[in-house]
Amino acid sequence: MAKGNVKLFATTTAFFAVFAIIFFTLSITAIGKYTAQKKRVHHMEQQILAGKTEILKVPTMIGELRKADKQNNQLQMEVADLTEASEEFDGELADLQKELTIMTVANLVLKADKAGYTKNLIEARQAVTELREEMGTNDGGTRIDDLDEIEESLIELSY
Repeated sequence: MAKGNVKLFATTTAFFAVFAIIFFTLSITAIGKYTAQKKRVHHMEQQILAGKTEILKVPTMIGELRKADKQNNQLQMEVADLTEASEEFDGELADLQKELTIMTVANLVLKADKAGYTKNLIEARQAVTELREEMGTNDGGTRIDDLDEIEESLIELSY
């Protein structure tokens, strides 16, 4: 009987050894799966946290977009105002150019008149000189002095 107990003990030991190997293998496989799952979960947690930080940035970005939109609207209003002012200045520029043309023409007319007056003055001086030569000093030169005063008044008027 002792032999039967040894056989039973050996069979039971072998049976437990086989089960131990099977359970050990299954536990290693389960531990590997658990480790892989843990890595995947950790990676997904990091992605979720990264997404959460990005989601937290959204209100800030919305605020910045609103500020940019307000600035854009203000700049558009300024551009409209400047465009309107530019059109007004263009109208004023056209008026000033007309006035400049008129003033240029008037200046040319005045220069032409001045040239004519200068010519007349030169002719009058020559006439006075000729009269002085013709008249001489028989009357004491009183007439000639009157002519000098007229000549001086004509010179002052021409300027």
